Amino acid sequence: MGLFNRLFGQKAQDAPPERVSESVATMEQYLRGIMKHYGDEHFQGDTQAKQILSVYSFGGISALAIQHQMSPPQAHAVCLALFTKYFGFEQADAANKAEAVITAAPDRTSHLYAIIHRGADGFMHWQQHSDDGAAKDFAEVMAQIQKASA
Repeated sequence: MGLFNRLFGQKAQDAPPERVSESVATMEQYLRGIMKHYGDEHFQGDTQAKQILSVYSFGGISALAIQHQMSPPQAHAVCLALFTKYFGFEQADAANKAEAVITAAPDRTSHLYAIIHRGADGFMHWQQHSDDGAAKDFAEVMAQIQKASA
């Protein structure tokens, strides 16, 4: 919870504007690795994998926002850019999804909480090790979700 309190509980301070575009590019590189490892075909169309990966990605967005000292509106901009540009969600849907993950991040009772926090851990692992640890973690998250819904 400390990670997200630092992001959403901080006073508004804007990082340099290029941090937003750099963060989007970093997240796209990170997500491409996960998708390639898990199988690009699982993300075609409106799939469960795409929905879960968008939630998982919010952990990485939050970690980057803290690292780059972005304001909450800047982190929100990164989230919206990824949700529309990378995941291909319609703007209204992306805005609703962004609001859902922002609300869920500090709420331990939310069904999205664990996915977001695992996403933050996976992203930080990827930054430190440049390996497929996050991709393997995402595959484990998907296996747990599929087992629970079977």
